[in-house]
Amino acid sequence: MTPEVAGAPFRRIKVMLLTVGLGVGGTEGQVLEIAARLDRRRFEVSVCALKGADVLAHELRARGVRVITLDGKGAWDARVLYRLARVIRAERPDVIHAFLFWANCISRVLGRLLRVPVLISSYRDILLWARWGYRVCDRVTARWAQATTCCSEAVRRLALSEVGGDARTYVTIHNGVDVARFSLSRTVTRADVGLRDGVPVIGTVGRLIEPEKGIAVLLQGVARLAGPPAPLACQLLIVGDGPARGQLQELVERLGISSRVVFAGMRRDIADVLPLVDVFVMPSLSEGFGIAIVEAMAAGLPVVASDVGGIPEIVQHEETGLLVPPGDPAALAAALHELVTRPDRARALGACGRQRARERFSIESAVKRHEDLYAELMAQRLNPPPCA
Repeated sequence: MTPEVAGAPFRRIKVMLLTVGLGVGGTEGQVLEIAARLDRRRFEVSVCALKGADVLAHELRARGVRVITLDGKGAWDARVLYRLARVIRAERPDVIHAFLFWANCISRVLGRLLRVPVLISSYRDILLWARWGYRVCDRVTARWAQATTCCSEAVRRLALSEVGGDARTYVTIHNGVDVARFSLSRTVTRADVGLRDGVPVIGTVGRLIEPEKGIAVLLQGVARLAGPPAPLACQLLIVGDGPARGQLQELVERLGISSRVVFAGMRRDIADVLPLVDVFVMPSLSEGFGIAIVEAMAAGLPVVASDVGGIPEIVQHEETGLLVPPGDPAALAAALHELVTRPDRARALGACGRQRARERFSIESAVKRHEDLYAELMAQRLNPPPCA
């Protein structure tokens, strides 16, 4: 028998998640998890990327998610507008949830013209409106979306200030991780990633973009740990890649810490690598959320992180880790020194962090929040409140 909802035959809500690309990144990882985990009994899901296929496109398809790529060649490739309009007409989605600036703006314009019932934008970065052109575009088009999701309260407050609009349409949904995946035993060894045995490991994970990610500050902090009067035995593992890798490697040489630093490059087995780390560090100068911190906490690691952006919503100072001023190598070095030299304290912070990740930042909770939002907005479109 066909289920009934409010007297009408039940059908699944068609949700299209629209993003810019499908390379490895925090936002792209969340798109992957949301798309793969939405309840298929309630939602028919597709992912559309303005660019071409990339690593996560293959993972999405392997997890049963239909992927559409528009093969855009740059920010100003106008052909993408035509291609997306054609896809929207063919797919007829009930909900388009866009991620990242260009997807936000394009979805608002085309979605409004093509009368998509529900348009949702999302903000993930606190540096987005540093460019005046982005502010103007957002302010003109943001009102065409029924809701805007933000990955942290810090991002929500800034978005409301910079873009404006009805505060009730801004929704904070923290990123989530599969906590259980970071609690399993691993087979990756230190030798596999170029680390030495018997020496504590400080680790960080992220795209190498400077100065935003603060890796140069971290390297200066490690140089302080390696210097007089009492050099600390430690090594730094940097997992990730990006445009700043070359300049960071040059800085390592200039600081004389080449023997202490390992660039592991981009890896998709972060859950296998994190158990090799003793202290996790996130030295960002700007951070909308910091999904790598949650992953480290889920793995039971103590965290040293910058007190900036959405990070304080994750890390509780002196309870799950230590927060330090952004851009301060001395403060960063002092916090790292404390946790490397006090392993009992580090383990206690890590245990509290794992519990907090499980309770506050599970992927199941994040997906449920998205499901509820999609269903609520569709219900409002189908059954609008009577006019006052």
